[in-house]
Amino acid sequence: MPRRYTPNAEQQTFLEALAAGYSVTGAADKAGVDRATPYRWRQRSAPFAREWDVAWAAGADALEDAALMRAVKGTKKPVFRGGEVVGHTTEFSDSMLMQLLKARKPEKYGGTQAAPTPDMDIEGARDDLLRKFRAVAEPGKAAGVPDVADEGGSGDA
Repeated sequence: MPRRYTPNAEQQTFLEALAAGYSVTGAADKAGVDRATPYRWRQRSAPFAREWDVAWAAGADALEDAALMRAVKGTKKPVFRGGEVVGHTTEFSDSMLMQLLKARKPEKYGGTQAAPTPDMDIEGARDDLLRKFRAVAEPGKAAGVPDVADEGGSGDA
């Protein structure tokens, strides 16, 4: 029967910190070892490498849960008046919420450019951009830049 892997105390502390969401550096600090040491452990021990992967995934989940709480439930911030705390307000993170949506539904929220809406005037926007490009390329003709539709030779330029 194969022997079950049992990490030493430093390794166990490192893995627990990694599972809590700490970076490798932070987890190594918690374990009281140099940042390079866990990488040596990982390189020398396949069972430790597997435990690292499990802990890393758990840590990513912990961070995602914390991000979700900040985005949806918010965080309490003190309200000061005259140097005294007079209450608290809840701040939500819209940017965190957007990042979570992009991660969960990249097909819907992950694009870098919004899809055109039916009421968007694409041709008008294109014509405006072409006029602006021409104005930059030929500053003297900026006032009389012909529309795209007039480029067939009947333009007034």
